[in-house]
Amino acid sequence: MAPAVNGGAAPSRRRRVVVWVLIVAATVIGFASALTVWVQRQALNTSAVTEASTQMLQNDQVRGALSTYLVDQLYNNVNVSQALSAKLPKQLQPLAAPLAGGLRQLSVQAANELLQRPRVQQLFAKAVHDADTAFIRIVNGNAKSLTSSGGIVYLDLKPLLTQVADQIGIGTRLVARLPPTAGRIEVMKQSQLDAIQTAAKVIKALTIFLAIVSFGLYGLAVYFARGFRRPTLRNVGVAFVIVGVVLLVVRRVAGNMVVDSLSSGNIQRPARNVWLIATSLLSDIAWAYIGYGLLLAFAAIFAGPTQPAIRVRRSLAPVFRDHVGLVYTVVGVLYLLLVLWAPTRLQTTWYWVIVFAALIGLGVENFRRQTITEFPTEASERPTTAPA
Repeated sequence: MAPAVNGGAAPSRRRRVVVWVLIVAATVIGFASALTVWVQRQALNTSAVTEASTQMLQNDQVRGALSTYLVDQLYNNVNVSQALSAKLPKQLQPLAAPLAGGLRQLSVQAANELLQRPRVQQLFAKAVHDADTAFIRIVNGNAKSLTSSGGIVYLDLKPLLTQVADQIGIGTRLVARLPPTAGRIEVMKQSQLDAIQTAAKVIKALTIFLAIVSFGLYGLAVYFARGFRRPTLRNVGVAFVIVGVVLLVVRRVAGNMVVDSLSSGNIQRPARNVWLIATSLLSDIAWAYIGYGLLLAFAAIFAGPTQPAIRVRRSLAPVFRDHVGLVYTVVGVLYLLLVLWAPTRLQTTWYWVIVFAALIGLGVENFRRQTITEFPTEASERPTTAPA
């Protein structure tokens, strides 16, 4: 026979308001925490930035845009017609100018093929690594790093220019005489230093703190929701889903704003792909919020008083009561498969794997105890009252 509903007076309106305030506050802080985690783990992480640079070159549109940029840099800083004329026989030297024009498009194709080679991709990754290392040193307070570059952090692609020049036959001697600004992409100016350093300090201080506060407020909301904890757990799950969806929307809207402000014309699509690669961790966090939020919401629904939920618990009662080891073996295997699949990057971080495993284990145990309490002996026994 099923237990009676928990006794006591109905929860007061004030307590319900407090619970909702806690959930809303935890949701807002959780959103801010997700943004700080992305900045700390990806935007301000040299290893992550270097890894992303390789992914960028594997994107056809980004690689095509970079190929065009490198060839434009050569043609803008090297007299290609003169270089070809020096290599042609005297009677063919008048053809150097039209040949240089026709060679330009072929050079873009050659540069594109060159950028697909692992050795050249390593050169690009090293250039990104060096630029980001200088950027991080400045963010951490070492402003002296800017003195040698005129107060500007550059992404130096001159090694790639040399490779492209060799590929199309211009010659490294001409490339060696390129001006220092050739192949340099500006990353940051001295005038932006104060704002970036302040933002970085705030983010470093808040990354872990915000996550702890967010989950702590969710825990307080569930604790104070005595008498209506199951609906509160469902609402927490819905709040997780909302955070994930808002993160995806912000990623799209912010990406459009950044791309529109920094690029135009044919460069916009490659720039948008760069943004998507650079914010891939933010997408992972968003989908993790959505996935675990749906899991929490559905778990609360299956633990509820609806007839389909009661039928599910009745059918699971014998297994929960007599085969506890089998229950946890199945749950453990499914969780290991999820970790191996790793749909988001959080499943590849060992401490998050442990945290999620503990939460899932706690949820399964609570659900199991509720089920065997409702159906202590006979799986076919129907509870006389709905669970609280």
